[in-house]
Amino acid sequence: MAERGSMDTRPGREDDDSEQPWLAYAEANGMMHTFETIGGRSESPSSMLGISQTPTDSNSMASSSRGGSLSRRSAFLNTIDPSVRRRVEAAQVYFLEYYVDQLTYIANRRQRLERFKSAMRSVQTPPHSVQRSWSNHQANETNTLRRRRTRTREQEFDVLAQIGQGGFGQVFLARKRDTGEVCALKKMDKQLLVRLNEVQHILTERDILRTSKSEWLVRLLYSFQDARHLYLAMEFVPGGDIRSLLIQNDLFRHQVAQFYVAEMLAAVAALHSFGYFHRDLKPENFLVDATGHVKLTDFGLSHGHLSRGTLDAMRKTLDRVKDQDVIHRSSSERRSLSKQLAASRMDHRTARAFSIVGSPDYMAPEILYTSLAADRQHTDNRRPATSDRSSRCSSASNDPLADAHLGYDFRVDYWSLGCILYEFYASYSPFTGPTADDVWRNVYHWEEVLHRPDFASKEADDNLTPEAWDLIAALVCHRDIRLCSLQEVASHSYFRGMNMFDLRGTLAPPFTPALKSDADNAHFDDFSDPASMAVYKDVNNKWKDLDTLSAQSTPDVDPASFIGFTYKHNRQHRFI
Repeated sequence: MAERGSMDTRPGREDDDSEQPWLAYAEANGMMHTFETIGGRSESPSSMLGISQTPTDSNSMASSSRGGSLSRRSAFLNTIDPSVRRRVEAAQVYFLEYYVDQLTYIANRRQRLERFKSAMRSVQTPPHSVQRSWSNHQANETNTLRRRRTRTREQEFDVLAQIGQGGFGQVFLARKRDTGEVCALKKMDKQLLVRLNEVQHILTERDILRTSKSEWLVRLLYSFQDARHLYLAMEFVPGGDIRSLLIQNDLFRHQVAQFYVAEMLAAVAALHSFGYFHRDLKPENFLVDATGHVKLTDFGLSHGHLSRGTLDAMRKTLDRVKDQDVIHRSSSERRSLSKQLAASRMDHRTARAFSIVGSPDYMAPEILYTSLAADRQHTDNRRPATSDRSSRCSSASNDPLADAHLGYDFRVDYWSLGCILYEFYASYSPFTGPTADDVWRNVYHWEEVLHRPDFASKEADDNLTPEAWDLIAALVCHRDIRLCSLQEVASHSYFRGMNMFDLRGTLAPPFTPALKSDADNAHFDDFSDPASMAVYKDVNNKWKDLDTLSAQSTPDVDPASFIGFTYKHNRQHRFI
């Protein structure tokens, strides 16, 4: 697991709000008023739960971060393993949610009883009718209590279709029977997650989905588990992903690119406001909702935690390619290569689904450099000291790894958005290559590789305006000078005349999906079509291999690894 101390921190990140993660969750879920009003009491949630309260507004948190002053508890949490820290925070949120739910239920039950009594007093009713009404009231309360005690199970969902398949499980379009909610149900094998060391990533995704309440982020409806599987029931976003739109159009016209990158920036800024950064942004992670606006998803690599296996894989790949000569290709060659990859995009995507790291087309170089920093530090410590200071400085200035020890922070997401914007106009990503090794090498030597694309037609060349290229250059650059906030980006000339802080209220989407129903999955792969399933042949074969491996050596699954996984959205408003 990546060391927390090796990463830069940002005001408002989880280092700052770790003081009261339960309070941010309570505010996001509208629980504060419940604590203050139940039973006619005016206690704060802090006093009722026995938790000391500290200032939690963004200004206080930011000033505390800038001043470097952390409480003893927060300083301690920063030194422990991230998985242990998550359990501490999950326990706080669990008890907050539990007691809010219980107290809300009691208060509403009392209110229902008072309404029943008032109704009985307001009309002249024979005693036997009163007794019958009272029996019905008791029966309703008993049924309500029984539903509250029922755990969410897979059997409560009617599976309508399969809409995805990856390295850890399948995604189904499903409808919950009792509420009628349509959702994307993600089903993951616990043993496989343990074997591939992906437990922490899944828990991180679940935590972000639960705590991040924004119109720009995919919502979590339910999370639950059984003996063999984990389940995430998420908001179904029916319009498909931006990658599919890009493949259909080859490249985006200026107005279309401007709309989508603006909404992507707003979505990423929303994620950052909750104290997380994504670190794995790509066009596939941005979905189009029923109204044509963008939502961000796939938070498995967020929060800055890289497993040791992932770091080792990155280090080995970079060791293999970093000293090789960069192969310079023309824009036409890269465009042709990109079309070939798009033609076989499913084979390409499913192959990466089982890769530890994948191809870093949109990954900021400081993430790659960090994987080599530990080895560089170990090597430097073993070298004899030298007094030639100028030679050391000169060497460091030309070395991409010179600042690797600084780690990386939320600014990596703005690099990724710059690469995506480049692809909107050029129809290929700036560091694309025929193999994953080529892409790794191009990103490592990004300053040699990045250049303005050439076009075969004047119309396409004019489409990439000077303002667009200037914005790309301000995002795909050294992190010290990179634009890294929505406020900074909004002031760029590329967005002149746009209200970046009210995009959904002021901009009409260039594409709105035509949907026949709330469960229309026309914009996703058809897993009932043999021709469509053929491209998943490699994935299915790998799943069979993993099943065979599982039968031969089954890893122990520690139930404590998934503590705090269960969740129901708007729990205090359901069956109360």
